[in-house]
Amino acid sequence: MWPDFEGGSIADLMQDVVRACGGGSAGEGLRDVDASAWRDARSVVLLVLDGVGMKQLELLPEDSFLRRHCMTTLTSVFPSTTAAAITTFMTARPPAVHGLTGWHLRCTEPSLDGRVLAILPVTLRGDGELPCSQEEVLARVCRAPSVFASLPAASQVISPADIAHSPFNTLHSAGAGVVGYTGLEGMLTALTDALRAPSPPAYVYAYWPDFDHCAHVRGCASDSARALLCAADAALAAWAATMAGCGVQLLVTADHGFIDAPTERLIEVEHLPSLADCLAGPLSGERRAVFCHLKPGRARDFEGALQALDCACIPWRSSDLVAAGRFGPGEPHPRLLERIGDYTLEMKADWTLRDTVPGERAHRLIGVHGGTSEAEMTVPLVGKVL
Repeated sequence: MWPDFEGGSIADLMQDVVRACGGGSAGEGLRDVDASAWRDARSVVLLVLDGVGMKQLELLPEDSFLRRHCMTTLTSVFPSTTAAAITTFMTARPPAVHGLTGWHLRCTEPSLDGRVLAILPVTLRGDGELPCSQEEVLARVCRAPSVFASLPAASQVISPADIAHSPFNTLHSAGAGVVGYTGLEGMLTALTDALRAPSPPAYVYAYWPDFDHCAHVRGCASDSARALLCAADAALAAWAATMAGCGVQLLVTADHGFIDAPTERLIEVEHLPSLADCLAGPLSGERRAVFCHLKPGRARDFEGALQALDCACIPWRSSDLVAAGRFGPGEPHPRLLERIGDYTLEMKADWTLRDTVPGERAHRLIGVHGGTSEAEMTVPLVGKVL
């Protein structure tokens, strides 16, 4: 399943949100949702529950808040991962345009010279130090402006305290007031304070990461994940009841869904020397959507080495995926092709692929995302007028 950029993706949702908040938008918006009434709301709240895809809603009872008020199913972006999708929420642009294509991003900007960054914490893979400050790195790497700066009325961003004022969040929250919180109740309190202010913001963007953290470590269908999501759903339902009549349009969605990946289907590139020898540098992207940069003249050798992975992945020339619109419409980021490399490996079923560079600790992830399975790609759109 690829992203539905013709009216069915989180990027299309953002076009409707921008219009509802008085901003200009070139996109058509959502195909199956009438968003015209959102413009009459006193405030629009977009709450992103990290990792809570459509499959994850099955962990909840049928009469749960999120299931009862689910309006439709949307797709994430490609790769279906936080770095790409959250940047879409915060810029209202797809990955083709904003250029952030996964947790690991190969950067060819001056002084970065093809090094691979973990883009959200703005750190290098493995050993070594950044050539300049994190803020300077982001200024070179990130092209798309914050959506909040383009809106005519006030906005607020509500994020966990440990990332609220991080370099990445600061850049992409430009134009909005920023509030940090601790714990789910802290987030709901921050929402209440914003919406009950004498002059509430026209747009509030809130982000809750806890399910994603739990799913990575415990598994997306684990008892821990279920209990966490059920508790969050109940707290959200109780909060919505206390806010009834305040004239707010609440929208709840996710950046991606999840699958669990068994250890026996994790492929280590270091165990495939003929393939590793073709690579010009570390892998980038995600374990489920892998970008490969090749040494000059090694494409045929690489394709031959990939035969050992026929059961595990579908190889694509990355330029073909761009041409097919898999990263979204719009004028591509000028370094998009440099970032996604020569080949993209679309991992099948529940296979994952990784490499480990010197100075980097290999860590186990039970829950994963980034790929094109329905479970990873589909997310809910929940709507309720408060």
